[in-house]
Amino acid sequence: MKRLKMNLIKIKITPHSSFITFPKGDIIFGHFAYHSFMQGEKIFENYINEKPKIIFSDILPDGYLYKPTLPLKAFDVDESKKKEFRKKSWIDIKDLEQGDIKKAKELSFYKSEVKIRNSLNRLTFNTDDSGEFAPFSLEEFTFSYQPVIYILFDEEYFSKEDIEERLNLIGKNGFGKKGSIGKGHFKAKIDDGFKDFTETKSDYYLTLSPTILHKSKDVIEKAYYNTFNRFGKSHSKQTPFKKPLLMADSGAVVKVHKGFKEKWIGGAIDNGINSPSFVQGYSIVIPFEFDEKGLKDG
Repeated sequence: MKRLKMNLIKIKITPHSSFITFPKGDIIFGHFAYHSFMQGEKIFENYINEKPKIIFSDILPDGYLYKPTLPLKAFDVDESKKKEFRKKSWIDIKDLEQGDIKKAKELSFYKSEVKIRNSLNRLTFNTDDSGEFAPFSLEEFTFSYQPVIYILFDEEYFSKEDIEERLNLIGKNGFGKKGSIGKGHFKAKIDDGFKDFTETKSDYYLTLSPTILHKSKDVIEKAYYNTFNRFGKSHSKQTPFKKPLLMADSGAVVKVHKGFKEKWIGGAIDNGINSPSFVQGYSIVIPFEFDEKGLKDG
């Protein structure tokens, strides 16, 4: 099988507002693909039947990645410190690559706050008691640490300058919900100092976004993950329920078979009802040293 010419870049994000929709990799891809379709491009026309052309990580704190989703005994933590260790969600990239996963940290990357909003009746210019224009709550995310996004892309279809420009267009219009009232606005800038992650000979990899693991079942030997639900965008006349898709959440750990050489796993799937609505379940994967002896003991 011909290997793709995939390049990895890091984009620094400067938020200009709070976010209502937290930037997960699959949603960032959805925004990117939407703008592509709106401009009449055919790049993603047959996406679920092709190899990935571009993959986005979740938004992450600069210099850190997710703590690997492994059984607690794999971290060799003292019994008295297990409760405290569970709160540590992040790990320095170098510590991860070198297998020092016990050095996970508790990091104040973002904070969430529920705020009460009013929806205005445009005919009366007032709120009312009808329910439609009654007060409602919104959870807003603000970042307290430099946010970044890692992007793996096929250089036959994109340049890093194209990607930066498209992300800035998304940031100008607003990412996710309530972009029209100033939420999800940001500026994107390529980090020219980033030179890729360190190559290792390990068979263990960490995912950076929600992943459809069964699409890579031929290369995965083991997987450790938390589940993540993503719902479709439409429903049918027969059922009011949108089609749920169960994925492996970001920070999953996969052990791959010998000979694996890609920088990604997963796949895409059509999750629509009556009309196409594909979901990107690809993830960038980062190799890291890991002694699985801790999993086998006890």
